[in-house]
Amino acid sequence: MQIHDLAKLYETKTHEELVQLAADSAHLTPEAHIALAGELAKRRIDVSEHLKMNQESDQGRVEQPKVRKMLSLQVHEVGELVAEVLRVYHGHFWLFVKLVAPAVVVGYIAVFMGSQEGREIALSRGVAVVKHPTELLEVWFANLAGYFISWMAFSFSFGAICSAVRQIEARAVPSVPDSFAEVRKRDGSFLRLSLLLFFLCLIAFGASFLLSMGVLWLSIERHVHLSGFTIWVSSFGFTGLALLVLSRFALAVPAVILDDYGVGQAMFRSDELTEGKWLTLAALLAKSLIGGYVAGMFPFWLASWIPGSISLPSWFPWVLAVASIAGVTVVEPTMCIGFVLLYSSMSAVSSTSSEARARQLA
Repeated sequence: MQIHDLAKLYETKTHEELVQLAADSAHLTPEAHIALAGELAKRRIDVSEHLKMNQESDQGRVEQPKVRKMLSLQVHEVGELVAEVLRVYHGHFWLFVKLVAPAVVVGYIAVFMGSQEGREIALSRGVAVVKHPTELLEVWFANLAGYFISWMAFSFSFGAICSAVRQIEARAVPSVPDSFAEVRKRDGSFLRLSLLLFFLCLIAFGASFLLSMGVLWLSIERHVHLSGFTIWVSSFGFTGLALLVLSRFALAVPAVILDDYGVGQAMFRSDELTEGKWLTLAALLAKSLIGGYVAGMFPFWLASWIPGSISLPSWFPWVLAVASIAGVTVVEPTMCIGFVLLYSSMSAVSSTSSEARARQLA
């Protein structure tokens, strides 16, 4: 076939067909090479670029099932962990309620008193408080003190839950005094770790606040009107993201209580064991934080439906507070139990892998 005839033939072919011919050019005659090169030049087709794009596309098609399979496995793992958490919790319900209840009560009182103290300082100055940095600092410190006391109370309960879950896994009979006694044995490392995690929590909340303010500032600069719901969702979204990142270090508590790690070692160990476990951490956080928020606010939401014409007794707000505390107490243990079970399972996997590598080297 002459070059002229080949050129007419190649004019009828698609880009993909020409690229495929160029890829198999070893089987073409010299005349076909010349005609194909002319058609490729006329259409400005870069054969190497097209081949690279096709290769990446094929690789993507191969990797997509792998990604879906990995995601499916992670969802399965999360489901198994949540089921195990509920099994352990329901099997020892009153034990975990007793371990968490003191923290919820102390935390509620501390946060309430801190906010009340801050409100009194602010009301004593009125609107002019914004012009007095000292008073603003006192308001901030009063609220911070309340949250700090609440954090430490929950940390002690978390440590006690670590001990209780370990005893349950060993088929022992756990008790509240014995569980808290394990925390006291590690009081030095445990207190330092709790302080470090509280400091990191402040940084996380500060970062989420700055991100929320950044979104608000950007919307004002671009003259974009954001609804109150959008601002609320973005604020809680950034807070949730910050807490998710912080949860990478939650396994440091069981590392200190159960295996007597130092603070630095425990932080690195937690980061190692939670690598790639974002879905699991998110599930544990969502179940506890969202559930705790709903349980704590539910009595007040119900009370808001009471008509204003009905006269309520003076002690009614205390009934709401007690109901709120009870709801949070019932919901909160699940996250702590989940972190302990995750630590135990991942530590076992890590230990098995280390032993296998040691046998291979031997």
